[in-house]
Amino acid sequence: MPSPMLGMALVVLAATLVRRVFRHRDPALQIRLFSSRDFAVASAAIALSNLAMYSTLLAIPILLSRRTGWTSGEAGLLLAVMSFGMVVCSPIGGRLADRLGRRGPTVAGLSLLALGLVPLALSGSGITTQALLAGLGLMGAGLGLSAAGLQTAALEAVEPKEAGVASGIFSTSRYLGSVVGSGALAGLLGPAGDGASGFAAVFLMAAAAALLSALVGLTLRDKRG
Repeated sequence: MPSPMLGMALVVLAATLVRRVFRHRDPALQIRLFSSRDFAVASAAIALSNLAMYSTLLAIPILLSRRTGWTSGEAGLLLAVMSFGMVVCSPIGGRLADRLGRRGPTVAGLSLLALGLVPLALSGSGITTQALLAGLGLMGAGLGLSAAGLQTAALEAVEPKEAGVASGIFSTSRYLGSVVGSGALAGLLGPAGDGASGFAAVFLMAAAAALLSALVGLTLRDKRG
């Protein structure tokens, strides 16, 4: 199916879904939850930050596979730097969100995520291993710091009886960002995953998404636990 026709079909399907949701007395997809500013903000921020994270996670192994001397195991160890930062900083982010409020740690974490992507966006495929390590470490720390504040803000924005549905929609927003990032990555790098300009575009997109997530996070209400 040609892309314009596919786009039109998706628009029609989306409009049909929205119409059905609003007409149903108790729909599984509670779109009305997005009328809450904090829920909408938290969902948008998590979608953007996951777009940044997953497009980077998928692009780096492709980049390293094209360099001489890198094995898949070594690439995995390099990416583990981000996971380590998330593990260490997630409980810290939770404590700070309770003590200082949801907005501060969330914005700080998302800003670190954007900062970690700056060297990748500037260097593209020519980035050094040292810069990659530093960038991934900052990204992991930022994702860890922001996670608790974002999720708590989303659930606090709805009634307790709606917490389950809200959690599901929040998680869907997370995965939506991942899917969009993966799709954009495929389009920018192409089937073979080559081209220096493609990597530069991927990392620039990730940095822009991370920065936008931090700006969106600034509009959260500063509620404390």
